[in-house]
Amino acid sequence: MKTRTFLFPAFTAIMMISSVAFAPPHESLITAADLLGKINPARDSGFTLLGNRYCARSGHYLRNEAYLSFVKMYEAAAKDGIILTVLSSTRTFSDQKTIWENKWSGKTKVNGQDLSETIKDPSVRARAIMHYSSMPGTSRHHWGTEVDLVNLNKEYFDTPAGRKVYLWLHDHAHEFGFCQPYTEKNEKRPDGYEEEKWHWSYMPLSAVFYSSYIEKISYSDITGFTGSAYAKDVRAIESYVKGINGECAGEK
Repeated sequence: MKTRTFLFPAFTAIMMISSVAFAPPHESLITAADLLGKINPARDSGFTLLGNRYCARSGHYLRNEAYLSFVKMYEAAAKDGIILTVLSSTRTFSDQKTIWENKWSGKTKVNGQDLSETIKDPSVRARAIMHYSSMPGTSRHHWGTEVDLVNLNKEYFDTPAGRKVYLWLHDHAHEFGFCQPYTEKNEKRPDGYEEEKWHWSYMPLSAVFYSSYIEKISYSDITGFTGSAYAKDVRAIESYVKGINGECAGEK
C-alpha cells in the first residue's frame, strides 16, 4: 500500500457540534477507562450518536471529531455511488466481553466450530478467536475512533461491489483522516489480526489513543473476562495492539 499524506483539518481546528466547541483530547487527559472501553458513550458529551441513515442499525456512537469526518467521507463516497454503511463503531468493554466470551464458550461458532470443544488449549483457543476478534480491553473499537463498514466478510471484498468499495476507501479515506489499521500481513506487519478491509480508523484521534495505550496499559489491566489469564501468553499487547499498519500509528 502506498504511503499516505494525511490531511487533518479536524485535528487542528476547534469544531462545532450542536453549537458546542471542542478540541481533541490531550494524551494526558485520556484515562485508563477510556483506553479499556470502560465508558458509556450515551452519557459522554465527547461522543455523538450516528444518524440512522449512516448505520445498519441504531445505537452507534463515535467521538465527535471522528463523527464529523466520517459524515464528510460518507457524503463524498455517496456522490461516487458508494454507501459506507456503518456496521460497528464504538464498543464498550462489556460489548467486547460478550463477543469474546460467546466465542470462547462456543455459543458463537468460529468458522463453524465450537472452540470450547475443538480447541482445549486455552492459549491456542485465544489465538483462534484473535484472528478477527480482540480481547476485551485491547480493542481499538473502545476508543470511539473506529468504524467497520459495509460488510464484515473478507470474501465480499473479492466481489465487484466489494472491490469498488475498498478501492474508493483505499484512494480517498486518507483525505478525511481515516486509515486501515489491519492491512495485508507482510514483513512490515507480520503480527496481529488478519486483514480487515472493512475496518477504518480516524487517525488524528486514534494515533493519540494508541500512544497513550502503549504508555499507560499493562497486562495487569487486561482482566475481568474468561480467558484473560492468557493475554500475556498470546502477546495481546505486543502482537495485536501494536500489530497495526504503521501509518495508523503516525509513522511515516
